[in-house]
Amino acid sequence: MKRFICLFISIVISLTLTSAVQVISGKTKIIILQPTGNDVTSTSLKQSADIISARLKFYGLTSFEINVSVDKGQIKVQLADDTEISGIEGLLTSRGQLAFYETYTHNEIKDLLKPGDQLFELLKSDQGNNATDPRVGCINSGNRKKVDDYLRSMSPVRNCNLFWGVESKKSEYCLFALKTSKEGKPLLVRSDVETIKSGVTKGSQVPVTQFKLKSSAISIFADATKNNLNKAIAIVIDDQVYYWPVVRSVIDSGEIEVTGSFTEKEVNYFLALVNNESLPLSLNLLK
Repeated sequence: MKRFICLFISIVISLTLTSAVQVISGKTKIIILQPTGNDVTSTSLKQSADIISARLKFYGLTSFEINVSVDKGQIKVQLADDTEISGIEGLLTSRGQLAFYETYTHNEIKDLLKPGDQLFELLKSDQGNNATDPRVGCINSGNRKKVDDYLRSMSPVRNCNLFWGVESKKSEYCLFALKTSKEGKPLLVRSDVETIKSGVTKGSQVPVTQFKLKSSAISIFADATKNNLNKAIAIVIDDQVYYWPVVRSVIDSGEIEVTGSFTEKEVNYFLALVNNESLPLSLNLLK
């Protein structure tokens, strides 16, 4: 195997549905998930609760309860008191939509932006010496709002999506420049992938994520790797970059192995999102 480094409630009575309950005892904490939009139904709430339950089980949590309150239009998640919510929040709220994107290099994005664009000035940019780096720049979490406000005011960049990566161990966020088709589409999506699982590298036992593409996507990915040698292909969930492995060789087998400085827990988190259905509703965690 070649290695790829790196969801109007139409009801007149109050009803509560319970989804795949794991009974818990002792002290607990309760999280309320509130859907957004006008397409909330008892069915979509129940589907979302089932998906969240499956994610938590996949991730390794064994003690939790999930209840759907149809009259309130909410999902209640009850967890053991020692559960770190920040570590599983995405499992509760992320839609879980996977996509692969080719990337622009740091220098190429300069050519795409209008002269005098302030984006580079707002971001800490250490990528000047790495011509193939797909990051526009990075910023600490406290200053990210400035960049978000600026991105909302920008005119769209043709054939490009500017997406944040996940928060780094240094509490920084990096902004990535990702290529799209003329229709704004990514290179591949979840339906192009047959299986996604975890593994370890031989010898060192380092955690890896292994993708097996469907036959219809093998040639598409092979061409992309051929055209992007020594450049990154970004692996994205819900418009957020999780992995950006660098292509070291043409991958024409449809079997991809992504390695990097991530832990087994981080790999399991990723797999819990992509190996279950996407949430039919957009959910906010009420704090």
